[in-house]
Amino acid sequence: MNMEPIRQLHDNFKPQSKFIIFCDGKILYDHEQNTYCFEIKDLNSLEGNAPYLCIARDKLNDEYFYAIDIPSKQKILGIFMDPAKIEFTDFRTTLSFIDPANFQLISRASILLNWKKTNKFCSSCGKETIFNSTEGAPDCVCNGPPRYPIISPCIITLIHDKNRILLGRSKFFPPNMFSTLAGFVEAGENAEEALAREVMEEVNVKIVNVRYYGSQSWPFPSQLMLGYFCEYQEGEIYLNDDELEEARWFDLESLPIIPPDTSISGQLIRSYIADRSRL
Repeated sequence: MNMEPIRQLHDNFKPQSKFIIFCDGKILYDHEQNTYCFEIKDLNSLEGNAPYLCIARDKLNDEYFYAIDIPSKQKILGIFMDPAKIEFTDFRTTLSFIDPANFQLISRASILLNWKKTNKFCSSCGKETIFNSTEGAPDCVCNGPPRYPIISPCIITLIHDKNRILLGRSKFFPPNMFSTLAGFVEAGENAEEALAREVMEEVNVKIVNVRYYGSQSWPFPSQLMLGYFCEYQEGEIYLNDDELEEARWFDLESLPIIPPDTSISGQLIRSYIADRSRL
């Protein structure tokens, strides 16, 4: 796909359209066809959901992609759709079976739906906003700035010490799953300062040799994850706050369950393992 990002509200959807449907934090997914994109012929009427949020256009095929959040009482499945194969799936669960390119699109869909829902009224004067098609954002007659999507920067880092890595687990993780450490960048900080602070706050260790890896959109609800490697310098693991349930060192030959490579956490871990195997 040659995807062009778009932020538009359409009263009517384009002839060649595909729909990404959300409901109560879940995404409609076809397990047989391995897709989250549906055509209008497959769905029940969407008339009550206008205006439609258009998030992207496939320039090669001239297809428009719409993100729609439906109420739980709306029956969206068309008559020929098998509910045993097509169902609303927990959004986080899709990380385990959707490839990174497709995850990028549904990430955008989720972030922009949340942006649309939370900007119906002006935060300056309280009046109902009007969508400014030129800016691609809600606007207000009080002349406040357009309400563009707000993205929160976060650092995420793999702490390494030769053939071992430091991983932590949240109480919300599945059993025996551990991940890299992450945290929000505070006002006035750069990413590297935030990384050192978060590591010290969460596990009480000092790090050196911070090296940038890459970034990823993370739609829970609207973060930009900035991925880094960093080298352990000194300190004993001690949990300073309640963010982590457990944190410990793991040998590369004996790892717990780690996040899928759809997530930047999984990518950091697998990239480091690959680099060590070349030594």
